[in-house]
Amino acid sequence: MNSPAARLYLTLTALLLSTPLLAEQDWQSMPANPLLLTVSGELACCPGGSAYLDLQRLDSLPQTEVKTQTPWTDTTDSYSGVRLSELLKVLGAAGKTLTATAMNDYSTEFGTDTALQYPVILATRRNQQQMRIRDKGPIWIIYPLNDYPQLRKEEHHHAMVWQLKSLQISD
Repeated sequence: MNSPAARLYLTLTALLLSTPLLAEQDWQSMPANPLLLTVSGELACCPGGSAYLDLQRLDSLPQTEVKTQTPWTDTTDSYSGVRLSELLKVLGAAGKTLTATAMNDYSTEFGTDTALQYPVILATRRNQQQMRIRDKGPIWIIYPLNDYPQLRKEEHHHAMVWQLKSLQISD
């Protein structure tokens, strides 16, 4: 095991196992903490199934901060969470349409194109505080409306689902 190829293999294996994103590949198992989000559709991570995420799994992904005002808030607030595009990439999602469903069964469909082009996030925190259900949490899809005024359209407002419980990706 002293060959250069063997050393490279061991180094790469150690690197992969030490990376939280790559070590946490069992998206199909139920998380230890309360389930916050189910993602289903054609997912490379979960053939024929769904991915289940709790706050810990969402927090293990790279986080993005967006400062914006929404049509439902009076102030510009700081929201943080994983970019929707990053989550889709990590799960290996294939499809062009997302159906977002809230806890109250409100549901809307929107294209993945905007989420891939702009820093749309699945916010779990508002002003560094974990969002509660009464505060539109625990997950709120946030569009960066202040930074990209072209997103201030009804179609994007409808996609800003709060109390998000599931995402279904399809063609």
